[in-house]
Amino acid sequence: MNETIKNSKYGLNRGNLKMIALFCMALDHFAGIFLSAWLDTLSKDSALYTCDLLLIILLRFIGRLAFPIFCYFIVEGLLHTRNVFKYAARLLLLAFISEIPYDLAHAGKLFDLSEQNVFWTLFLGLVAIYCIDGIYRKFKLKKPSRALFIITITVLAALVAFALKCDYSSFGVITIIIIYLVEREEYYLPVAINALTLFVFYFVVINMPELNFGELAKYVPIAVGVYLAFVLTISTIALILSRFIKNKNTRKMFAACVVLSSMTPDELFAFPNVFLIKDYNGERGPKIGWLFYIFYPLHLAALFGMCKLFGFY
Repeated sequence: MNETIKNSKYGLNRGNLKMIALFCMALDHFAGIFLSAWLDTLSKDSALYTCDLLLIILLRFIGRLAFPIFCYFIVEGLLHTRNVFKYAARLLLLAFISEIPYDLAHAGKLFDLSEQNVFWTLFLGLVAIYCIDGIYRKFKLKKPSRALFIITITVLAALVAFALKCDYSSFGVITIIIIYLVEREEYYLPVAINALTLFVFYFVVINMPELNFGELAKYVPIAVGVYLAFVLTISTIALILSRFIKNKNTRKMFAACVVLSSMTPDELFAFPNVFLIKDYNGERGPKIGWLFYIFYPLHLAALFGMCKLFGFY
């Protein structure tokens, strides 16, 4: 069970944290969609361009807080929901409903297969940890055999997320899985999964044909290798040391932020979540219900409407 603070009238409940996540996500998307579209219409020499650019950077950094909270509550949902199939069905339904608003807001057209919305990522993460949870609950396997099954499930889920081009790609699914594993007090398995993901991610990226490095191409594998070694070392040490964090909520969120920041340095701005989640009191809080789900497609549709109104699309 999750740890709670001594007096539950203090701290943050589930509703509070979800509202924080929605607010940060809205700021992130406002910057990434509307302000970025506006930036393209401004002269690079103007003061307004500089102000808009700085505001985009600030809001996108604030937006890094949202996704780890969503991942955290996917794991909470699996552990505490009465019917995981209905929960998965809601996520899948929202993935379908959100796809058109997502494509409109990001690409200005009804259908765009270049990237899929975050509910696909959350759905795949839930399916993966449900399968892993079944291994723990229904099969009495020795650690090596269990680890092999878990890594296989993780690889399959990550490949599907990568193939579908889901938001946050494989790292989004991996983050949910690692939060679940830390909940199970597994610490070395997340290290192995993170390392495997990093190797695949960085060596796929440098071999992408659309990236043209010109004369620098021969140095790219060396540079990426050095950076990979650095990131792998830091993230491995951080994940191993996470076991010494006393508060379980903090421990899980810390591991999630380590994995995400392995993907890209700007995810380092997700780490304030470690302090937010420490005050999570385990209570449900205000019943925001479907607002938590329908806000996503609605605010994307609104951002598309704003871009259309201002002539950006």
